[in-house]
Parts: sequence; C-alpha cells; structure tokens
Amino acid sequence: MTNIIIVRHGEVAGNAGDKKAFVGWGDLELNERGLRQTEAVGRYLQNETIDAVYSSDLQRARITAESVAAPHNLTVQVDPDFREVNYGDWEGLSEAELLEQYGAQWQARQNDPWNVAAIGGENHAQMWARFLPKWDALVERHEGQTAVLVGHNGLIRILLCHLLGAPFSNFKRIHVSNCSVTRVEIESGSSDAPQILIQGINQTSHLQHIL
Repeated sequence: MTNIIIVRHGEVAGNAGDKKAFVGWGDLELNERGLRQTEAVGRYLQNETIDAVYSSDLQRARITAESVAAPHNLTVQVDPDFREVNYGDWEGLSEAELLEQYGAQWQARQNDPWNVAAIGGENHAQMWARFLPKWDALVERHEGQTAVLVGHNGLIRILLCHLLGAPFSNFKRIHVSNCSVTRVEIESGSSDAPQILIQGINQTSHLQHIL
C-alpha cells in the first residue's frame, strides 16, 4: 500500500478569533497557537516511518511541514501548486466585508465556486487543474512508501471529495482543522482503478491539550 498523510497547516490570523478572513495566497505567519500546533503534529508523527514530506511554498504550510520532517532528517519538498485557492482582491477580507464590498460577485462565487473566481484570483477548477498532476505524480513516485503532504483547508477538502468519489460541491461538508491529520491508503499497482481507503479524516487527538 501507498500511504499518504495529509496535514493542514497551523493556525494563522484569520483562521480563528473575532475576524475570520479568507486567506489563500497571502503568506501569513503562523500565530502563537499555530506554532504550538505544528510542534504537536511533529511529535505525533515522529515515530511513523515517513519517506518524504511535501508542502505548499507558503510559510504557514512550509514551517508546519518542517516540524514533521525534522525528526526524520528529511528536507521538505515545496511546490507552489500545492497552494490554497487564490482569493485575489478578496484576500484577508471577512464574509461580512465581502458582502458589503462585493455583494453580487461574492454571492455568485458562493453559489458556484467551481466555476466562479474571486476577483483577481482563481476558481476551484483552476486550483484543481494545477494540483491534480502534482498529486498523481506524488502518489506514483512513492508507491509502497509513506509520504506527508502539508496543505491548505480548501484544497484538502476538494481532494477528499475526489478521493471519496463525492461531488466537488460537497466540499463544505468536510471540516479540516489546523494541523489535523488525514490518512489515505492507495493500493499499489492499480493505476487504472486504484483502490482507495480513507483511514481517518481530521484526526486531532494530538491537539487536545492546545488552548
């Protein structure tokens, strides 16, 4: 079996608190809680057999990935195609601000995020088109091994819809916490119709002590 461990990055401003904002390609720093989360997920995975660690090039994902890679003496392999969807002009805005400033455009995207892009950004179809070839290459490269991919909320939820055979429109039904762990098994040598087993989604037991 090929094992892929998917980790969402640690918390940044906008993921929680009074103002939850949309963060895509903005290169935000991990906040204090986010740093504690990255340390916790690194400890949680330190006794696993891990052959490679991949990450988005944005620092919130890369630093999280480094916490996972360090105990295994691995170098994080970064790729901008593992980034979150690009929110363009809407980066850093809350839903209330988007409704006030871009009401019609925001509602159109809410109704059809697969085809409608943020102003100056990209839609989910464009995000998926850049990501999928890299995902397929990662799985093929590490056949029979275990690899970690550190990524972003929206991208992970879209990927899970794909792996589960669910319509992409169902992505909002999946919750992915900061520094949560999702485990995927893919049967090796079955590229025509790979057998996929989701071992766990949004595992957070390692984060319970973090306030």
